[in-house]
Amino acid sequence: MRTLKLRLHTLYRAAGAPSVVGIAELVAQDDELPGAPSKDTVHRLLGSAQLASLEDTVSVAAVLASAAGAERAAVDTEIRALWVRAGLERGTTLRPAGRWDPLWLGVHPAPDTDGSGDGPLPLYLERPHDVTLRRRLGHAAHSGSTVFVLLVGRSATGKTRAAWEGVREALPDWPVLFPSDARELAAWTAQNGIDGRTVLWLDETQRYLSGASGEEAARAVLRLMEEVAPLAVVGTIWPEHLRRLTEGGQDRWGPGPEAGAGAGAGAGAGHHVRALLTGRHVVIDVPDTLPARVPGLTGAAARDPRVAAALRAAGSSGRMLQHLTSGPALVGRWESGPDHWFSAAEYAVLTAALDARRLGHASAVPARFLSEAAAGYLDARARATAGPDWFAEAVESLTTAHGAVPAALIAERHRPGVGAPDGYRPDDYLDQHARRVRALSVPPAGFWEAARRARTGDDAHALATAAADRRRYGVALSLYERAAELGSGRARASWAVLLEITDGPGAAEAVAAGDPGAWAALGAFREDASGPVVAEAAYARAAGLGDAWSWSALARIREGGDGSGDAVAEAATAAGHTVVWRVLGRIREARGDRSGGRRPLERAEALGDAWGTMGLARLAERDGDRAAAVRHAERAAAAGMTAAHPLLVRLHWNGEDRSAAQEAARLGAAVGEAEGWAVLARLREADGDPAGAAAAYRAAVRLGMSTAWSRLALMAERADDRPAAEEWAALAARAGDGDAWTALAELRQSRSDLPGADQAAREAGLVGGVEAWTSLARARELEGAPDAAESAAEHAAEHGSPLAWGALSRMRERAGDRPGSRRAVRRAVDLGAVEAWTALGRVREDGGDTAGAERCYLRGAAAGDTAALAALGPLLAGSGRMAEAREAYRRAVDAGHTEAWEGLLSALATLPPRPTGVRPTGVRSTDRLRRVGLPVTAEASEAPGPGGAGSGSPGFV
Repeated sequence: MRTLKLRLHTLYRAAGAPSVVGIAELVAQDDELPGAPSKDTVHRLLGSAQLASLEDTVSVAAVLASAAGAERAAVDTEIRALWVRAGLERGTTLRPAGRWDPLWLGVHPAPDTDGSGDGPLPLYLERPHDVTLRRRLGHAAHSGSTVFVLLVGRSATGKTRAAWEGVREALPDWPVLFPSDARELAAWTAQNGIDGRTVLWLDETQRYLSGASGEEAARAVLRLMEEVAPLAVVGTIWPEHLRRLTEGGQDRWGPGPEAGAGAGAGAGAGHHVRALLTGRHVVIDVPDTLPARVPGLTGAAARDPRVAAALRAAGSSGRMLQHLTSGPALVGRWESGPDHWFSAAEYAVLTAALDARRLGHASAVPARFLSEAAAGYLDARARATAGPDWFAEAVESLTTAHGAVPAALIAERHRPGVGAPDGYRPDDYLDQHARRVRALSVPPAGFWEAARRARTGDDAHALATAAADRRRYGVALSLYERAAELGSGRARASWAVLLEITDGPGAAEAVAAGDPGAWAALGAFREDASGPVVAEAAYARAAGLGDAWSWSALARIREGGDGSGDAVAEAATAAGHTVVWRVLGRIREARGDRSGGRRPLERAEALGDAWGTMGLARLAERDGDRAAAVRHAERAAAAGMTAAHPLLVRLHWNGEDRSAAQEAARLGAAVGEAEGWAVLARLREADGDPAGAAAAYRAAVRLGMSTAWSRLALMAERADDRPAAEEWAALAARAGDGDAWTALAELRQSRSDLPGADQAAREAGLVGGVEAWTSLARARELEGAPDAAESAAEHAAEHGSPLAWGALSRMRERAGDRPGSRRAVRRAVDLGAVEAWTALGRVREDGGDTAGAERCYLRGAAAGDTAALAALGPLLAGSGRMAEAREAYRRAVDAGHTEAWEGLLSALATLPPRPTGVRPTGVRSTDRLRRVGLPVTAEASEAPGPGGAGSGSPGFV
């Protein structure tokens, strides 16, 4: 790469350093040249570490050679050879979206009606989210800003196709970089290999952001977005993966990410991932159904027989896109069971792969894992008659498309070099379906034994956690050990805590050994279970091993005990951890000891901790000493603490020094802090100065504070200046922020301006603000306009959110409209909100309708909502139906609902001693569960024990 770039630069200098525009024009004028590079591509070729296409590279070299008087043929041969070597070294080339094969980027193929899969993509049907996406990408191009656009939707809803079409339309000349995994993404960023005016393509974003390597990748993307502009980061993700990555991301035990750098187990785990996914980016919901009216649909069906066939197959469901990729056909074949479309061996391998992915194995499942696990899904006859090549034959069939039905498994290779696949992942559409229908199923024992073959430490850790959640503790201990062997940084902490539960402190401490994170996790677990005194020794060990968070925990415990927090803080300072002083200050302030809290904050300040200075400022403000508060805040600002400027604005305003307050806001703006202007705007607004408030909000907007748009729009709307309000909202929308339109919709709804509210909601929806329609649906239901409420809910659904229908079901239930409630909840579930039945059941239970609540919980469980069975357990127990309650609790535990375990133990405690030789009689819940299609445990597993899952699984500990 360096040699190629040096040769090009030499030619460029010899040619007289022409402009990149001039070079691009010279290439365009020469019909014999193969490439057509834009000026941006020429700039990258000459001034970055990126590799453009071969055609563009040799074309630029040719015109430079001509201008330099060199022999073009010799230069062409030389550049081609260097390009090949550089391409092998680098592994990526620069191609805009239009020159990528969309299937390589993850777009689902659409088989032809004759079953072949080699045809072009079907005609594209634009939906509301396409307008949102293209506007946002276009804004990045025109304004020179950086944007992260995340398309959220279920499988086969057209997320990736929409992203490809949007980038092709809005950023036609920007190259699309598609890293193969999290490590390559982090490596590109570390090498400064991604320039501005580039699209970073993160299809299936969860692949890049899971596990320890995901943290590294998220940190890299955050840094990239700070340092490179303009840039477009485009990702796609399922809703369940987004929830997992934003709501989870850390271990069950140990401090959270707010504990600070160097914290114990799980500290910071997922912190950068959550920061990336919850930060300033555009989330675009992609619905899995088509809107009622899609422009061009009739014409597309007339021109493309695949579209027509998908429309016929979808019927009134609106799920035409799924049928276009034959996803439902594949699901139907799998649901027919073994020895129908799939042989027993094929069905076993496929189901094992589906379970592995469902339980957390994020990467492709290794072949050895699948071959060992699949045996547990075969009956005795199938295992005896499978034949010596059963696995190879099964995989060959599963990775082959059959007619119009796509391959059930996708082969991948992760070992270096080219060769046979070493891992497999199931088809996305089938994967998502199986997560729902198998949500209450526990894999057989052979699956857990094979799980030690997991590809990475993160995969093994995820499977171990799934086993622990289901109280398969023996399995979980083995898998945590394996995860630690594979290099998972979190595994030893989880392993140690689980050993504390099963084998006691001695075994846990032996595993913790010299791992500070494991000791910190033990401390947190012991404190939660037995109190701070019991946890002290573990925290002390973690602190001694260098865990910064544990010093703070130890100081907190000592401060509440013998009052020796200062001694701990001094020891922490000697070890290089000064944050403990600040922690002590907050502890003492919280218990009302302001004088005692001041001393550690002064010590923190003396050690160079500007947050200590901020703490002193806030203490002085609470004590009413404004002058002292100003002095401390000014020292904090001088030390680079940008948060001091908004505090100074408030302090000066409260001291009636308006000019000083404005100057504090201006100084904050000089270092990029917009909050000072926002604080000043709110103070002016409360003081009856709308003009001054608007000026301050505008200053905040110029610094990138998106919430200021909404305030400006609302101020104008309340002043009956609708054109100005809509202008502010439109400006916010161009920057990708729909909150201003959402706020206008809600304000107009409250004023009974229904047409105006609808207009604002439509505009909000175009920028991803689907919550505006949800809010309108609620408001119109409360006003007694059910038709208008349903129309708003359907608009929300068209933008990808079923929440409005779920809300309507609960509102109508409380109002006594049972038919309307049922209609709304069914629509919500049809749109993918399986939790809607459980939420409705809770409303009925609160209203005293236990029979109706039970029906809702059973339907929710049948739809795959694990919380439904956990809710059913106490309902049944409260009615005295303990056998049925035990069954519901057991199924909830099997499904991984950790809160159901205590309920199961309580229900088991009511069992009378069983006489020898007497088996339990049938239980009514078994019949009820079977009637709604739920698996039930065997009667032999009435109490926890080996084999208790009724499917060959290890029993509960």
